[in-house]
Amino acid sequence: MSYPPNTLETLIAKQDIQDVLARYARGVDRADADLLLSCYHADAIEEHGSTYKGPAHEYVLGAVERLAKLSHPMAHYVSNVHVEFSDDGETAWVESYVLTFARFDDKSGQAHDTLTGGRLADRFERRGGIWRIAHRKMAFDWNRDAPANETWCLGLFNPDDPKMVMGKRGKEDLSYSRF
Repeated sequence: MSYPPNTLETLIAKQDIQDVLARYARGVDRADADLLLSCYHADAIEEHGSTYKGPAHEYVLGAVERLAKLSHPMAHYVSNVHVEFSDDGETAWVESYVLTFARFDDKSGQAHDTLTGGRLADRFERRGGIWRIAHRKMAFDWNRDAPANETWCLGLFNPDDPKMVMGKRGKEDLSYSRF
């Protein structure tokens, strides 16, 4: 397979796609339905491992409802984005590596940290000049679960100090403030 050189148009399209991927990560971590919905076309499909296969907007609304109830942190990191465009430039196949940290309580109430590595396989489509996800499938590559053991850099940081800014779900998070 040959890879043609970038043009101004493909560079702008790649940046638009990267912006969608960044909005997705932020939207998931902040449980922001509007931000997440803006990543998908209205008729998009989401295939999320063994947990969901169907309309992406339904997936987003259900996920946000579940995420808003979680008391522990979650963080998604998207990297290594590879984009291939169709000949007409209106479709892009995008593979992105994703690293997800989450903390969940087990059945006994003990907190566990889970770190999962995988890839997002997306078909993006440009409709009306806007790039959004039309179909997403997840590939899960590895996972590591362990009991939570948070010491904040061996005590260097104190999360109880009022000067310490802690991440939050929703619009109260630092990322929504303008200072």
